[in-house]
Amino acid sequence: MVGYKVLLTLAIAINGICFIAAMPSAQDIGNLMTLQLFEIPSTLANETDPNGLPLFDIRYDAMPSHCKTNSSSPVPKNCAEATACTRRSGYYFIKMNAFSSNSFLVECDAHTEGGDWTVIQRRFDGSESFFRTWDQYRQGFGEIEGEYFIGLDKIYALTNLDGRQELMIQFERSDLLTSYAKYSSFAIGNETERFVLKRVGRYTGTAGDSLLAHVGARFSTMDRDNGSTNPNMAITFSSAWWYNNNRISDLNGLYGKIDNRGLLWTGYYVNGRYIKTVKMMVRRYRV
Repeated sequence: MVGYKVLLTLAIAINGICFIAAMPSAQDIGNLMTLQLFEIPSTLANETDPNGLPLFDIRYDAMPSHCKTNSSSPVPKNCAEATACTRRSGYYFIKMNAFSSNSFLVECDAHTEGGDWTVIQRRFDGSESFFRTWDQYRQGFGEIEGEYFIGLDKIYALTNLDGRQELMIQFERSDLLTSYAKYSSFAIGNETERFVLKRVGRYTGTAGDSLLAHVGARFSTMDRDNGSTNPNMAITFSSAWWYNNNRISDLNGLYGKIDNRGLLWTGYYVNGRYIKTVKMMVRRYRV
């Protein structure tokens, strides 16, 4: 499971309005900023993490009608529902009933190209090892406010159980050049299918297409070689990715490397430079 701070819920009534406050444990108080409550027309609480993004605990069934779609669940099922009233990027609990009876914490980007994005992978400082086992990639790892991978099970659910999804990948290189790659129809298979990269759709962007060549490839890790090459590319490059006969991209490679063992996106590669930050996000497709 992706690590995150343990939260306790506390109902607070202020002027007749009920808020559900996410309170830090005693261990976390020293690491978190002061709890703040925002009196907006929904039932939420807000706490700001050290990186500046707020944590919201939304009761979707308590939102005013103009913020809701047709969901009957008390917990938002995606970032579009979670940010419907707040219109703010932050950390939210979502619940996909077809996937699990439990909710899970995600980061929602409410600003990039109109928002509604769920962050599925992020790297920016090399503090987290991405040379991990199959089970770790399946479940997810890292801290949601830092470098992390949401988990292949959740990516499968997000890209198969909530309509057609598009993928956004944002990059910044070590020379501070920013770029992006966007795909119109992104989906992976389930664990039985070895999390195969089913489709990516049409590419647009400025970073070049370096993912289409991997369609049809199954996910490989240090302990599970599902690729069509020998030896296991995950071990060769200390990474995990959808490997086939070509390694055109690999965003789970070693951080800070300027050689081919680093984070790789061929269309964005310049000799002597490395990918400094990367963020992968999905949302329901927009025409």
